[in-house]
Amino acid sequence: MLIALTEKSERFLSYEHTRDTLQQYRQQEKFYCPQCHQPVRLKIGIINTPHFAHVTTQACDQLFAEGESALHLKGKIQLFEWLKKLGHIVELEPYLSKLAQRPDILLTRQYKLTALEYQCSAISYEKWRARTDGYEKERLEVLWLFQTPLKKIVSPGIQKISIAPIMQQVIIHPSQGLPYLITYNANTSQFIYWSNLLHLQGHTFIAKVQCLPIEMQHYPFYEPKPLSRDDFKRYWQLYKKTGEQYMYQRLLRSKKGVQDPFLRSCYELKFSLQSMPIYVGFPVNNAEAIPYFSIEWQTMLHYFCRQRQLQPKQLCKGDIQLFLHQLDIEPTEVAIQAVKNYSMIHEKVQGNKDYLADVYGHIFAIETSY
Repeated sequence: MLIALTEKSERFLSYEHTRDTLQQYRQQEKFYCPQCHQPVRLKIGIINTPHFAHVTTQACDQLFAEGESALHLKGKIQLFEWLKKLGHIVELEPYLSKLAQRPDILLTRQYKLTALEYQCSAISYEKWRARTDGYEKERLEVLWLFQTPLKKIVSPGIQKISIAPIMQQVIIHPSQGLPYLITYNANTSQFIYWSNLLHLQGHTFIAKVQCLPIEMQHYPFYEPKPLSRDDFKRYWQLYKKTGEQYMYQRLLRSKKGVQDPFLRSCYELKFSLQSMPIYVGFPVNNAEAIPYFSIEWQTMLHYFCRQRQLQPKQLCKGDIQLFLHQLDIEPTEVAIQAVKNYSMIHEKVQGNKDYLADVYGHIFAIETSY
């Protein structure tokens, strides 16, 4: 922790003082945890940010940030100072007794409170959910900002990326266009935008990666622009190439033969794995709710429709739920909407050689043509 209480119950910020000054304070003052009021030790290292830690090995029950990494301390300070320079009312490590929670930063803006959590270490979904629910129960907005995974620091540009399930929980879904994720890299003092996320399969997406230095960032955060048509063509090329690679690997790895639901669907529909129809394998909005690659689940959807002598556009909600159950996918509203979105785009592209314009228009919810 960066803040402790003095014997006079005054808040003391460790990083605001030089190491020489802190050495004097350590000899003259006693410090206490703002939450449990137990003694804490002022730790002054040569490399790491000076901070406080409990004297005893048993931390207070309400403490969430014991054993913070140097990276977390550094990032927390950077974000706090950045928000202050922008003129916002912010508080570092405030203890919210009603919630028994302590966000990294509490922001007050237009009479609304926002808890900012800068997450560096691994966190379970259950813990993330409990902390988020705690804030929301008291009508606090919560902003989770994950440290950019060190293994995923890549050069800017359009590329395939993998996003951990817990980080997918904080993906932002704008009213128009593709979703995006913002992370922060305390090592470089940069916000990383994983923008225009296009789902491939599982936890893999295509993204346009962009870096924004902290001094150029605004709050509320800048929103990324939708893809240009040229960028979308590059997305499409990468998407189709990935689909071809997936089909090849899918065929090699399958051990069920025609008992494989996808291969069985291809066989019954007389689809060639080397030359699939153009109307399967489209990216659609909400597809992240279906863990299969689009060319797979859309092929199986056509076989499902053939068995019921229906066109995709004729499927009712009950039909879609049954289809998802057959794929062992929970029929959530998002998953159902993904199938509806495909049915809509499938109808549009029938007999249309310029179908890419329809796909672009669907994803960005605009009317456009090439």
